Amino acid sequence: MRPASPRLAYGYLRMLPGLGIDDVLRLQRDLVVFAENNGLVLADVFVEAQWQQLKAWQEVVAHSRMKNVTHVVMPSPEHLHQIPVLAEIMRDEVEREIGGQLWLVEPFEETAPQSQEAGRE
Repeated sequence: MRPASPRLAYGYLRMLPGLGIDDVLRLQRDLVVFAENNGLVLADVFVEAQWQQLKAWQEVVAHSRMKNVTHVVMPSPEHLHQIPVLAEIMRDEVEREIGGQLWLVEPFEETAPQSQEAGRE
């Protein structure tokens, strides 16, 4: 009997303001460890060199479709968008685009109930 094929994943991160090369290398290692801990094999990591562009992201989607890879691993929601609600919307869109699952090493933070918003008692 043939062993099961590994579940392949791609990693993606963007060069957010303030990130240096050492940070990028650490984030790449974190993606590899996270993938392994979740039964995935990271096939490649795509790095968005300019944080306001989506060139590397378009490559992730194209490779995912071409190679039938349905898992993408990212360090945190900020690598999707700086505004949390937009990052959540983008996560749904990303999962539709790749036909699979987006994994976040650092998940979305819980938001406070509306009754506890600033200025409300």
